[in-house]
Amino acid sequence: MQEQELIKRCKANDRTAQRVLYERFAPLLMAICRRYVGPINAEDVLQDSLIRVFQYLIQYRNDGSFEGWVRRVCVNTCIRYLEKEKRLRIDYVSEGLPEQSVEPDAIHKMSADELMMIIDKLPDGYKTVFNLSVIEGYPHKEIAELLGIEESSSRSQLTKARKYIQRSLVPTLKVEI
Repeated sequence: MQEQELIKRCKANDRTAQRVLYERFAPLLMAICRRYVGPINAEDVLQDSLIRVFQYLIQYRNDGSFEGWVRRVCVNTCIRYLEKEKRLRIDYVSEGLPEQSVEPDAIHKMSADELMMIIDKLPDGYKTVFNLSVIEGYPHKEIAELLGIEESSSRSQLTKARKYIQRSLVPTLKVEI
């Protein structure tokens, strides 16, 4: 089924089309939810995200990518969940993370699961800004608006997240012989 036809049928409450949309986007949205809220809460937030997609589908105007719109609904749902659970704390104080040198291609030597484990360990504020900036590609101005913070705070959180990840890489690197 073509995307435009699928959207049209979903807007008309066609249950078959809604099932197709669910099956098409659930894996992508689950990955997003997992990155933001962790594996324990990801399924609940996924369901909330899909409910919002169907609820607000009438507002989709075919401007830009439908997948991008669905992703944005999901990201916003994740952020609202973190705010509601009081888990989204933006750290305004520098921790004085030590600078450690890491091989430039260290990340390329890691599996996706190893990297996800490190990202999962980030404090929620760092993780949210890291996901929005690095993975989703949002500019700091938009991140600041989404999270209700200053642009400088967004930049600071991203820097701290990168330092945290870099620091975490050192013990996980395997020695090659």
